Amino acid sequence: NDIGYYGKLTIGNQDFNMILDTGSSNLFVPNKDCISTTCTNHNKFDSAKSKTFKIAGNPWSIKFGIGSASGITGIDDIKIGDFVIKQQIFGLANEISDDNANFIPDGVLGLAFDDLNTMNTSTLVSALVKKNEIKPIFSFHLSHALDFDDQGTFTLGGVDESKFTGKINFNKVIYPTSATFGLWQINIDDAIVDNQPISFVGRSAIIDTGTSNILMPENDAASVHNLIPGAKYVTNSKLYIIPSNSTTIISFKIGGIVYPIQSTDLCISPVDSFHCISTILPIEILDATTWLIGVPFLKNVYSVYDMKNKSVGFAT
Repeated sequence: NDIGYYGKLTIGNQDFNMILDTGSSNLFVPNKDCISTTCTNHNKFDSAKSKTFKIAGNPWSIKFGIGSASGITGIDDIKIGDFVIKQQIFGLANEISDDNANFIPDGVLGLAFDDLNTMNTSTLVSALVKKNEIKPIFSFHLSHALDFDDQGTFTLGGVDESKFTGKINFNKVIYPTSATFGLWQINIDDAIVDNQPISFVGRSAIIDTGTSNILMPENDAASVHNLIPGAKYVTNSKLYIIPSNSTTIISFKIGGIVYPIQSTDLCISPVDSFHCISTILPIEILDATTWLIGVPFLKNVYSVYDMKNKSVGFAT
């Protein structure tokens, strides 16, 4: 249902489904001793089964927009695709909040910058770059679940040119405050609803493949939904309901380029036969000018993350 994307990672000799998350920098999986609800119905790492495992034992913790995790560090060989990083530090989670209990992924593969890592180590992708295994770039094509012929791709060290046709337009990473240092944050020109610009000024957004929604401060979310016919704010739940058959096209203008979002991607889940919850949530994550843009937008573009030049590119 397009709410999350994950890939396979092998730690030691054990396989895990990992959220591919540009919104964080930690790599962690459930430890075999973890008794949190989320751990009990997911794959857990058993150090006794890996001959290459070493204990590091340093405590770590991380908080997400929704949820948290904590534990100790371990060291093991990690494989992703055809690449193997020998003796990489990773997290063994002894506690994971219950927010992800019903989701498929077992752990998180953080893809933001090393500065954000709370284990005092390189991210897995950064480690590959430092060992000259790949170029300092990675990219995503997030597929639509209803398009059975469409295969999502996570490309390390380059781009998958079969997944886009136009030019990749890059946007420099910015850090307006120290609170977002290490994230993939870029300037946003404006939002457009059915060809009508809202005329936002001074907005920026964190680009986050690990988030299922688009988060905007309340006033900005209201400005967008006021232009969607039939949209209603639900005070109790603090979210918006929109018609399930809405044909409204919301676009983001970034670096002078307008990128539309399919109208079907504006619904998270149905409320009844005629209405659904809007994927744009009125949540202030930092301040009144910062958004968080997740998969509803990103599955409508090809996204590229340039680590060397610290920029995010989009193509269609």
